[in-house]
Amino acid sequence: MNIKLIIFLMVFCLVFGIYIFYNIFKRRITLQYSLMWFTYCIIMIILLISTPIMENITHFLGFEVTSNMIFCLGFIALLVISFTLTKFLSLQKEKITTLTQEVGILKKELKNYHGKN
Repeated sequence: MNIKLIIFLMVFCLVFGIYIFYNIFKRRITLQYSLMWFTYCIIMIILLISTPIMENITHFLGFEVTSNMIFCLGFIALLVISFTLTKFLSLQKEKITTLTQEVGILKKELKNYHGKN
């Protein structure tokens, strides 16, 4: 793999990691969900550093170029992260629906209680 591409991808991962830290300190993202992104960045940097091993794995898996395999692995990682976030979003929606129903019931009970007194 071309050294310029390796350097570019490493710088990108480092800048992205700094951007994640910035968002954590500004409280725009929680530490729980930023860990997935940190893990992704660290794995990408490790893969970029271990170029000879990556070339052997590339040929074993049938990719023509190492950068294509790294792109494919990145795409798969993003799919996993997207699915994880979708699962979290679905659970949050269920909790919000339940909470809304409970608040509605409590309001009705409170209205009935004030109406009797």
